[in-house]
Amino acid sequence: MSFLEWRKFNFFDIIHDADSKKISQTIGSSKITSTSSGHGHLVTCDDDGLVHLITRTFQVTTFRAYQSAVLLSTQLQYSSFLVTIGEDEPDTNTILKVWDLERRDRQSTPICIRSTKLPKSEKPTTLCVTDNRLLMAVGFVDGCIALFKGDLSRDRNSKPKMLKELGQGITGMAFKCVNKDQWYLFVSTASSVQQFNVTSKDSCPMTVLDAVGCDFKCSVLVNGPDSHFMIAKEDAIYCYTVDSRGPCYVVGGQKIILQWFRNYLIIVSKEKGKPLNAITVSTTTKLSDEIESISITVLDIQNKFIIYTTTMPDILSVLPEWGSLYILTTKGCLSQLIEKDLQSKLTVLFKKNLYDVAVRMAKCQQYDSQALIDIFRQYGDHLYTKGDHSGAVEQYIKTIGKLEPSYVIKKFLDSQYIDSLTTYLHALHKSGNANKDHTTLLFNCYSKLNSLDKLQEFIVTKDENIDFDVDVAIKVCRQSSPENALALAEKHSRHSLYIKILLEDRHEYTSALEYIEKLSIEQSIQTIKQYSNIFMENVPKDTVSFLKKLCSTCYTTTNVDLSGNLAQPEDFIYLLLDDSECLVDFLEHFDNFFDKWSTSLLNTYIEHCLIVWKNENNQEKRSIIENKIVNILQSADIKTCDYYQVLILATSFEFKPAIVYIFERNKQYSKLIRYYLSLYDYIGAIECCRRYGHIESKLWILLFNTAMVDDMFPPFMLEEILNEIERKSLLSAHFTITSLAKSKTINIGHVRAYLTSLFGAEKKTLEKDKEMVDKYQKDTETLKHTIEKLKNCAVVFQGLRCSACNNQLELPSVHFMCQHSYHQHCFQAFSESDDDCPACTPNNKQIMDIIRTQGQIKDYNEAFHSQLERATDSFSLISEYFGRCLFDDLSTVENQLAKSKLVSSPVVLSPKPVAPVVQTPPRLSPILSVKTIQQPNTNPFDEDGEDMEYDDNKNPFNDEYDESKNPFADDS
Repeated sequence: MSFLEWRKFNFFDIIHDADSKKISQTIGSSKITSTSSGHGHLVTCDDDGLVHLITRTFQVTTFRAYQSAVLLSTQLQYSSFLVTIGEDEPDTNTILKVWDLERRDRQSTPICIRSTKLPKSEKPTTLCVTDNRLLMAVGFVDGCIALFKGDLSRDRNSKPKMLKELGQGITGMAFKCVNKDQWYLFVSTASSVQQFNVTSKDSCPMTVLDAVGCDFKCSVLVNGPDSHFMIAKEDAIYCYTVDSRGPCYVVGGQKIILQWFRNYLIIVSKEKGKPLNAITVSTTTKLSDEIESISITVLDIQNKFIIYTTTMPDILSVLPEWGSLYILTTKGCLSQLIEKDLQSKLTVLFKKNLYDVAVRMAKCQQYDSQALIDIFRQYGDHLYTKGDHSGAVEQYIKTIGKLEPSYVIKKFLDSQYIDSLTTYLHALHKSGNANKDHTTLLFNCYSKLNSLDKLQEFIVTKDENIDFDVDVAIKVCRQSSPENALALAEKHSRHSLYIKILLEDRHEYTSALEYIEKLSIEQSIQTIKQYSNIFMENVPKDTVSFLKKLCSTCYTTTNVDLSGNLAQPEDFIYLLLDDSECLVDFLEHFDNFFDKWSTSLLNTYIEHCLIVWKNENNQEKRSIIENKIVNILQSADIKTCDYYQVLILATSFEFKPAIVYIFERNKQYSKLIRYYLSLYDYIGAIECCRRYGHIESKLWILLFNTAMVDDMFPPFMLEEILNEIERKSLLSAHFTITSLAKSKTINIGHVRAYLTSLFGAEKKTLEKDKEMVDKYQKDTETLKHTIEKLKNCAVVFQGLRCSACNNQLELPSVHFMCQHSYHQHCFQAFSESDDDCPACTPNNKQIMDIIRTQGQIKDYNEAFHSQLERATDSFSLISEYFGRCLFDDLSTVENQLAKSKLVSSPVVLSPKPVAPVVQTPPRLSPILSVKTIQQPNTNPFDEDGEDMEYDDNKNPFNDEYDESKNPFADDS
């Protein structure tokens, strides 16, 4: 399609900024040499070496980049880096600089982070940088290309790689990333287009794409996954991929600028003569018709229409930024092109009934699916109004799944539109959005059109891409031909409907069972559950046999994943609840798998066995059922039995074996005794006591209490009960005799042997206690005599050897009243205290610890009362506590012992006569206490008292002392 045949619209609004005068005043008389945009700035450079940064609010910041002119500039789109090429001095190599616009010095000038002199003196014509800042290329007027690799902000010393010289000036360049790490460089000259593979490290192979070139600013790279490198010639726009030439768009005119914005191609071209449909924005009041004007055109290449066109004087550059297009003239005037929103565009298209264009535009801009459906609906309504019903149905079909089908169906209910309605309903079924009513309506349409063959074909030879309600189809065929309905149900696996036709229409129950048997296990279970009542009413035996086969698989399968989906016997118990014999027969088919039965299934089986046992009159059969139930309960493999539920069932049916077994299993012997007694089975009760009396002694007490109040209790069993109570001391003799005396049925003849034995044992106990009393009285008298002797008589120490080292005693020595004697140095070495005998201290400590422990024990009132409740002889326990002084105050006992310490009191003998001293510490171990006694001097070394003259010759230490040997003596 020629460019002249494209539809034209006005989807942009142009705004002339009043602030553009400020921009032109800032630039002044300087000539703009380069422009760029990105990262929130519009960048203009002039021939005075200045760079002007324009913000969104049209605030201009100017800084000097070069002393002479700025030739080229590129602002990175997603980075704050600005790359410029300019001259500091004429006739020298140009310099490449990288500026960081976010970093400023003290004068608020961007910091130059890299400055590199280009390797050639020729004038550079093009500059291209990748957004990741790893590749940069500079094209020269002589056809050379300098390729820089590495981070352009860091690799200052990296040398550029010179690519193959093309012989003509470079007019355009662009980098394209094909894969993640594979980059290509498109290069255009005045007469050729080629690409370089710049990923290779060693060389960059070149591929010539076309022998057609372009002028400066007439090439651009289209963004996107299917991007192209475009060049503009007077006759057309040419597109290229990395491999070959792409599509071509016929657009006439002399192009001077080519730019890409969003999905649009912007073309700036020169035209002679003022076009009639142009919108002139020049400030000149009168213009000649032959004046040369510059037009700007925005093309939607994908949808092939012109969305905006106008003429302006002296367009220097078109800069995309901030979601708009900015047009800069050579005089520094800036205009803004703002794209209208999508809804406004669609409104314009709807007014012109250009729904096909609206659909393409909405799809191109990824419009909301629901809104796109609304466009299809409006398009269909438009075609329906024009009388194009087939076209309208085609658009309505695109709304299936979003638009309510009734909206469309109402329009075509007239008989003259039945063909269109059939087409829509067929598409509705094909998309899988039809319901029962739609299927019925479609069948009626086929009937009205006399298209029975199509109906049969639609039903029987169902297309895989067409979905319809098979149940409705079967229902329709069932009314006219049950055979076809059966065939359709079988083909589409409507097993339930197939069985329903066999049972209700043809009454073939056996055939239905045979058909179910052919199905899979899951399908068989589902179908038999649905029609089980009908089968049981008409063919009960065949149904039970089938259920046995069906349920056997759940116990025989080894696939764990399928076991949960198999038929379980409990799923069909409700069918046999009215016939206990049939139910028992059904469940006994699985009696080899008792260990896999559930609790509810086992309880149900036992319950109906009890029902059969209750109704059975044949004693032999009753015994068989009894043994069967007991064997089930006693089986070690059964772990799911609810014995409490079975106990309730056995009690309600008075089934004694199960009751006795469960009580014994649960070790509820007391309840078992009561159960025997409730049945007046005294022999069974006493047998239970004999078996479990050693485990639970209170069974004999329970039986004894029953014998005291039960008039029917056999008296001959009482003797055994009393003997066990006496042997195990379960009750006190007093309580037993009192209970016997209160009984109205027990006389003394029944318990004569027990009383004789009891009184004989009591007599022996009294005699033994009397002997112990006499022994304790004798020991007490002996202790009293010893204490009296210690109080009134002197204590003679006759020990000749030390109790510690067993050597002959020498002075000084230490003697204790417990008749232990020590050398003084031995006593000091072995004694833990100066007042206690080392030999007696361990025993004394042990006695004191016992007293303290008894004192602590007596504080435990709960323990005492607990022992008192369990004790058979309470008086003996209380006497024991009194005998252990557990009712006395511990401090009183200790003070009494402290006063009575004389057994371990030391007496020190030294060469000089020393009176024996008895010290009383605060805490002592001996039990006896005596007063301090002054004894006469019995020192064998003290011969005649103090008047006796001492003989120095007998002193072994009386030697003359040599003072010179004293190391501590004074030197004087």
